[in-house]
Amino acid sequence: MKKSKEIIIAVIFVLILILPTIDSLTNFIPDEKSNENRALKTKPKLDINLLDLFPGEYDEYYSDNFDLRNQLLWLNSKMKFQMFNKPPVEGKAFIGRNDWMYIVKHQMDTYLGNNLVSDKKLSRYYDIFKYRQHFLDSLGCKYYVVFAPTKTSVYPEYLPLSKRKTGQKTRTDQMMSLLDTVKGLDVLDLRQVLIDAKGSTRLYHKTDNHWNEYGSYIAYEAIMDVLSKDFPKLKSIDISEFIIDSSEVKGLALTNMMGIYEGVTENKITCKPSFKVRSKEGIKANYEIPKYFGYKTEYERVFVTDNDSLPKLLMIRDSFGGTLMPFMSEHFRKSVYIFDAWKHEFNEDIVIKEKPDIYIQLVLEMFVHKVEETSKMPK
Repeated sequence: MKKSKEIIIAVIFVLILILPTIDSLTNFIPDEKSNENRALKTKPKLDINLLDLFPGEYDEYYSDNFDLRNQLLWLNSKMKFQMFNKPPVEGKAFIGRNDWMYIVKHQMDTYLGNNLVSDKKLSRYYDIFKYRQHFLDSLGCKYYVVFAPTKTSVYPEYLPLSKRKTGQKTRTDQMMSLLDTVKGLDVLDLRQVLIDAKGSTRLYHKTDNHWNEYGSYIAYEAIMDVLSKDFPKLKSIDISEFIIDSSEVKGLALTNMMGIYEGVTENKITCKPSFKVRSKEGIKANYEIPKYFGYKTEYERVFVTDNDSLPKLLMIRDSFGGTLMPFMSEHFRKSVYIFDAWKHEFNEDIVIKEKPDIYIQLVLEMFVHKVEETSKMPK
């Protein structure tokens, strides 16, 4: 009996090895769409002047595109997750309590306080934000820095006990203390705002890193409260004017990141207006998009309303700004949103062209280091 099992395993192993070659010649197995949340490598061109690079580039291309690759990934996902409850891909994200999923890169270091900033680096941040504040002030534009919290900061209770912190100071704490000393700069830390808003309606996706539409509304309401101190006419729209709903959907980005392609769903919470929306898509200036940025249609988004008496907004954002745009755009004659590839540069050329009344730097707390790394100010 034992020998028969060994023979079966050996046969299956050989089949796995030779099936891709057989299928490449016969195409008898239907194609399977890739579920990975990334762009697969494209076939490199052979350049006689760059022969040293070609073998490595072709190897990466073949690893992403060999026959039956997607079918084998699906099989691996089925076996590991559904049979052994283990994510097929480890190290990028993990599953916490009650099926909550969390991303690893940067997020856990930020939450645990493992990436604190030196006094020298803090001084550098101070100079950068002070320069930006002074530049905008010279244009008559108000500057607001808004920190969007990671999911770990708002929902740490679903982390495994081994990954929970015990009150450590974080880099966001450092930044808040620092920026409070920059005269004329308004800083909003949304961590406590969202923690206080937790209740029966979930604020973040369980299988994605981002806040959901209801969480976006809570953030929007807090931002508008800050803006209204300088612009009294800017009042948030009451939550009673929105319809909060949910629907069951297939697991979102973190499931794909862990190689889990089936068997996971979540209730996706939405927050849609019950009133007639007045903002609409506007004409883009077609600012230059970084070549490496994969979400080119998201780089520049423009919305306009018919009310010319309203102020003009420029927001430099990351992916957390996507669900904020429908809420914010209702309050401005023109709203320009720049997703600058997580670089969080100042973008002076765009500022000068757009001449906004309000400039918001919306940055996820785990990406605040980008402000210093990509600043064009001399070090």
